[in-house]
Amino acid sequence: MEEPAEGLTLDAMFSQSPLGLQIFDADLRLVRINPATAAMRGRDAGDMAGLPLRELFALEDPDAVEALARSVLEDGRPVLERRVRAFIDPHPAPARTFSVSLFRLRSEAGPVLGLAAAVVDVTEEAAAEAGSQVLDAVRARAGASLDAVDICRELAGVLAGGTADAVVVEVVDAVMTGDDPPLLPAPQFTALHCAAVGRRGTGRGSGPLGSSHVPDAASPAGLALAQGRPVTVTVEGDAAWLHAADHVAALRGAAPVAVLVAPFIVRGTLLGLVSLYRWQGSPSFTQEDTAMAATVTDYVALCLDNSRRYTREHAVAATVARRFLPQAPQPTVGLETAQGHLATHPATGGWYDVIPISSARTALVIGEVDGSGIHTSATMGQLRTALRCLASLDLEPDELLARLDETTRQLAAERRALPAADPLREQSLTASCLCAVYDPVAGTLTVARAGHPGLVLIPPDGSLTDVDLPDVGLPDGPRLGTSETAPFAAARMPVPDGTVVALATPQLFTALGTQGLRDRLVPVGRLLREQCDQALLAAEVAGEAGAVVLLLGRATGLAGDGAVDWVLDADERTPALARRLVRAQLGRWGLPEEVSHTTELLVSELVTNVVRYGRPPCRLGLIHADDLTLEVSDGAASSPHLRHARTTDEGGRGLYIVSQFADRWGVRFTPTGKTVWVEQHVTNGTHPA
Repeated sequence: MEEPAEGLTLDAMFSQSPLGLQIFDADLRLVRINPATAAMRGRDAGDMAGLPLRELFALEDPDAVEALARSVLEDGRPVLERRVRAFIDPHPAPARTFSVSLFRLRSEAGPVLGLAAAVVDVTEEAAAEAGSQVLDAVRARAGASLDAVDICRELAGVLAGGTADAVVVEVVDAVMTGDDPPLLPAPQFTALHCAAVGRRGTGRGSGPLGSSHVPDAASPAGLALAQGRPVTVTVEGDAAWLHAADHVAALRGAAPVAVLVAPFIVRGTLLGLVSLYRWQGSPSFTQEDTAMAATVTDYVALCLDNSRRYTREHAVAATVARRFLPQAPQPTVGLETAQGHLATHPATGGWYDVIPISSARTALVIGEVDGSGIHTSATMGQLRTALRCLASLDLEPDELLARLDETTRQLAAERRALPAADPLREQSLTASCLCAVYDPVAGTLTVARAGHPGLVLIPPDGSLTDVDLPDVGLPDGPRLGTSETAPFAAARMPVPDGTVVALATPQLFTALGTQGLRDRLVPVGRLLREQCDQALLAAEVAGEAGAVVLLLGRATGLAGDGAVDWVLDADERTPALARRLVRAQLGRWGLPEEVSHTTELLVSELVTNVVRYGRPPCRLGLIHADDLTLEVSDGAASSPHLRHARTTDEGGRGLYIVSQFADRWGVRFTPTGKTVWVEQHVTNGTHPA
């Protein structure tokens, strides 16, 4: 009674199982099949009896499946849930995916009877998994970049790897420029630019990259843009829109049989679209393909929008950085300058400045604000503006950096006071800076630094002088904006005429080293601009990241007797003596009487103030370069005060008179007293008209 029951159970399993069940003999010919298998094949079970395994289904790779089955017969190791692709009737139709399990059948005596197979149609599950794998690949490759072209190329590479025979990715102008993208529905004449092309087997293909076209309203691209969703089209005959799509012919030179176009849409704006093509011999696109394309384009649209925002932010930051850097070379006395800026990032905090200051001196400044982006560029501009204002006060370099440090700390405190939701609040604000003041009269360079690398001096003979600033009494100094309390220090060193001074950001020293920088700057007799360009080019070849800034200065000194000075007694006869000395010297320089009369008036007022209110020694100096500078020094540290005297006052008009006749004047304090200086602009020996 047990055997008939077992037979009934086996019959019930075969007839009622939703799985496709087959039994093959040792020659892999069909012995038994259940109704589920016949339904999968679309044929009557009786018509399939005795068919070989490779003919039971229209397999994509029958040789591989047969070899797999024979290996199970030989070694007895079962195969579980192996994915196999096959076609079913009516044919041709899209291939479907089956999960196949194989195990060997043996009698109790031991001989091999055949093979049992269980088959499940998992086409939908496989499509979902494939879509998930495509999305994972897109996330891993395209999602790792903020460059729009790289994103498009990686997308084309992923989709051309199995989803389509050819892929074209196009974007609107705004993606590349950072502007606002067009709203949907897109304007009728929205131009698309080809950003990437891919072909099956290569991942990336050649094509008319950069070409642009306006999609025809009746084309798949036009429909996708109008409807704001993926569009699938089966191409029949010679479609008119194919002739307008030049990139289709460039991909392979054959007309497609199926096209899937999906737009990139973010918050109701259009960023572009991707077109997937399948050629003759490939199946049409399915609903699963369309759903996958929609999911992928939604993700890539976010990536492209992030890229667009990044481009816009950095375009603004780069513009801000350029505007805050010197726009034109500053005229300097006794010093030839050249500068260059090389940035792998468009909005880094590297900066420089050349500032003419009193008494024919020039301040060379270089610095770097930590970080990148628009906030870094803005901070750099604030510090440069503050430093220029401080330089106009005639502060010594160390005192200048101390004041600039206070400004940086104040800016950092303002940043920390921002609302908690502002990400800028958590970004620290520090900077480095080096300030060097060249005095062509004394032939010296006074240097102070705040956490910045040193400088390189190359004498006229070309020998390397890597100035070890601590050895000349100049420590590194704390970085600007930090909590360090160490004072800033200044060091003075001689600079003979013809010496080249090189100031650079740390990246240049990292890329070239001190010796490498020196090699690019010798011989020193070349054009300074040429030397600067050669050093920057070498840094670019070295691939150094960040802002590489180089500021060069060549000391030329003053021509001839361009500067004279005298030590005077501080008595009532000194003003008259000062006038005579000035008149005689201006005559030797060939300056006209008008300049002489004005200068005599100025020196008379200043020397009189020293006689009345100052302390000896009294020094009188004249500097004749582009401007005529008059200097009167004394040993008192008191600050002269300009006041507007009343009509009844007998005195108090000296500095007011000076301010009216001078083009520029100021006071410079020194360790031994002060110097009042007055500048007059002279052109070809006369006052400008």
